[in-house]
Amino acid sequence: MDPVTPAEPTSPAEPEGTGPWARFKAFKEKNHIAFEVAFFFAGFLFDVVLLHRIDSTPLLIHQGVYLVLSSLLIFIDHRLHVAGKEPEGLLGRIASFRLWVMHFFLGTLLNAFMVFYFRASSGLLSFIFLLALAGLIVANELPRFRQQGPIVRVAMLSFATTSFLAYLLPVVVGRLAPWQYYLSIVIGSAVTFGLWKVFTRFNPDPNWTFRRAVAPGLVVQAALFVFYVFGAIPPVPLSLKHIDVYAGIAPEKTEKGIHYGLSYQPAPAWQFWRTRASEYVAAPTGVCLKRKERYAPTEIPCENDDPCKPMGNLCSAKKAWVFVRVFAPARFHDTVKFAWEMDDPKKGWTDRGAPYPAALSGGNEEGFRTFAYTSISEATSYRVRVLTDDDREIGRLTFEARVGEQPAPELETD
Repeated sequence: MDPVTPAEPTSPAEPEGTGPWARFKAFKEKNHIAFEVAFFFAGFLFDVVLLHRIDSTPLLIHQGVYLVLSSLLIFIDHRLHVAGKEPEGLLGRIASFRLWVMHFFLGTLLNAFMVFYFRASSGLLSFIFLLALAGLIVANELPRFRQQGPIVRVAMLSFATTSFLAYLLPVVVGRLAPWQYYLSIVIGSAVTFGLWKVFTRFNPDPNWTFRRAVAPGLVVQAALFVFYVFGAIPPVPLSLKHIDVYAGIAPEKTEKGIHYGLSYQPAPAWQFWRTRASEYVAAPTGVCLKRKERYAPTEIPCENDDPCKPMGNLCSAKKAWVFVRVFAPARFHDTVKFAWEMDDPKKGWTDRGAPYPAALSGGNEEGFRTFAYTSISEATSYRVRVLTDDDREIGRLTFEARVGEQPAPELETD
């Protein structure tokens, strides 16, 4: 009998998944939620840096194409679902990426809407709306949310359609009006219903019901309607670039346009971390503004209104001026309003007369300049809200004020 040759000892096989890439994939799977949220914030910050003008023609075309492609991908995905099998070969490999591409398109659109809404937002209600939108964007990145299928994608597409039209229409028309948002909601609802009818014609499926393919979009539209009625939808495409309180504003017309001399009250030396004083001090007397030169009014000190009335000029003692820069699209002509309020010790926040309207023209990258003022009657808090013509808030400023000897102002030019 031939001797049995002992088997050579074999080295144990290397366990699979021990390389750096495999360890990274395992770590990513274990912490997938944290990864998805981190990538969302990274993408949002990326969009904040790259998204500039909301009225950019290439941007509007790009977003319109994404909406069309998202609709087409939802159609293809449903058609393959009805067929019950995936295509083979190269077409099958391409089709396997459709869900990822679809959510990439929708996520990119939602990020852009978030940036534009954020720039135009002001107040608590707008903050609540932004929180809801942020939750939708984060959910779009979560696998469990994506597994809900067409219900989620139809709702997101419906929201994206209305949000896109909400600033496309004002950009095209050149002004902002309530009918534009209501029309956006109607079109968004019609698109949702129309896509469902098209899908049912080409893909007969008893499960593709009104409840699954239309109701989610209509729920989104109803929520947007409620948000708009209560003033929570930020007034895109407008946004506030700058707002501050000044001791005086002197417009000067030049060949290159209007330059504004802005007198501000500097912070005391010990407040080295501040440029401007935290409290505004109004002079005990006012000035008469001669209206002979529109862009360079002459100031004449006065103790009361009497010296001014015979000349038909304006005298307002103890004034605080607010200067703003509001971004608006090119060829945009509308009105903004300044609504002043005072914190009355007995009544709380009270209005100081009707909102003051001012013309608004668009196209300037840094925003359209305009200003308004109010009289300081007592030491308390004052607030000015910058509103659109349909009373949506673009921004606000609250400051403490008192009457006394004004500190020596410093001058800056805008």
